[in-house]
Amino acid sequence: MPKKGFYTFIFASHSGSKIWRMSFTLPVLLALGAAALTVLIAGGKAAHDYVRMLGLLADYHRLLSENDAFRAENQNYRVQTSQLGEKIDFLEATARQLSVLSGTDRELGGVGGFSRENLIKLRTPSSGTLEAVEKYNKTGSELEKRYRDLKDFYSQRTLLLAATPAFLPVRGYITGGTGPREDPFNSSNIDYHTGVDISAPYGSRIIAPADGTVIFAGRRAGYGNIVVIDHKFGIMTRYGHLWKCNVETGQHVSRNDLIGYIGTTGRTTGPHLHFELWMHDRPVNPIAYLRSLNRKTG
Repeated sequence: MPKKGFYTFIFASHSGSKIWRMSFTLPVLLALGAAALTVLIAGGKAAHDYVRMLGLLADYHRLLSENDAFRAENQNYRVQTSQLGEKIDFLEATARQLSVLSGTDRELGGVGGFSRENLIKLRTPSSGTLEAVEKYNKTGSELEKRYRDLKDFYSQRTLLLAATPAFLPVRGYITGGTGPREDPFNSSNIDYHTGVDISAPYGSRIIAPADGTVIFAGRRAGYGNIVVIDHKFGIMTRYGHLWKCNVETGQHVSRNDLIGYIGTTGRTTGPHLHFELWMHDRPVNPIAYLRSLNRKTG
């Protein structure tokens, strides 16, 4: 018979061959229930804490990933700003070169764009900073191209000035100008004189009035010993009746270089230099040209 004050639990197998009985007093049964409830609550809390830990771990890895991305972005920003600094240095140096080439020491007017002051404002990356850097980079590239174009222009202008005859090639006095004239050997004939005749003592030095390349140095009918210089930009000069040429075909000459000596070779009545100035395959009056040049540069 069941004991009074006890609660009995009977457990039997499906076959009924084995039967287990467990008897508990009420206090023990209550204690066991409380213990089971405690274990259940503790297990639930542990499961909750585990899930929360997984969430925190996921957040931790996400923060690590974002931090790596931020570092990469910051490094990219530093590289971009460094490149901008180099580009600005180039533009500043080019501006100085342009001021020298243009013959002025004043700052170029009408120039805008990026500057080092703008870089100071970009030291701390913020939203849209990289986009701004890319924009300024593009602007810097456009400015760089503009300055390169200006530099090329002024370089060409410098070359043109160096290639432009700036003075007569020999000291003397003019005995014949450019244009129609009587043939000195037959006054009944009128011919067109394509240059100027400069009378000077025999053997006087003839110097190049501009930079260029000798395209002919030798003897030619009518001219006698002659030097022909190509100055580029459509400019060419000829020096006739020389006693002796001091240059050779293919030789580069600079302004003030000695190219020959006054003589009497060819069709001439006395020692002088026959000097021709050609521009774009047409003869030009050297005297009028030099006067015009002096008015422009003076």
